[in-house]
Amino acid sequence: MKLIRALREKSQTKRQEEILKIAEEIVTVADFADSLFIAYDGVPLVPIKDAWTSKDILKELSVVRTNYVNSKMKGLGLPYVASIL
Repeated sequence: MKLIRALREKSQTKRQEEILKIAEEIVTVADFADSLFIAYDGVPLVPIKDAWTSKDILKELSVVRTNYVNSKMKGLGLPYVASIL
């Protein structure tokens, strides 16, 4: 039983890492209409406020990417992740 659980956890971890890599590629910062946005696949979605620091932007990127990963994990019937960064 421990072997099966270990194999399952290893598979889940690998799948999570693959999904995270995809999230990092498609959830990015993009310039649109002279403003910065957090974008999904190049589509600007979340405006970045002028008052945000680099740390704030990275934190928001992490939140959006975590939501993406959790959504994909749920769709696969796998457990969620607490946070990524």
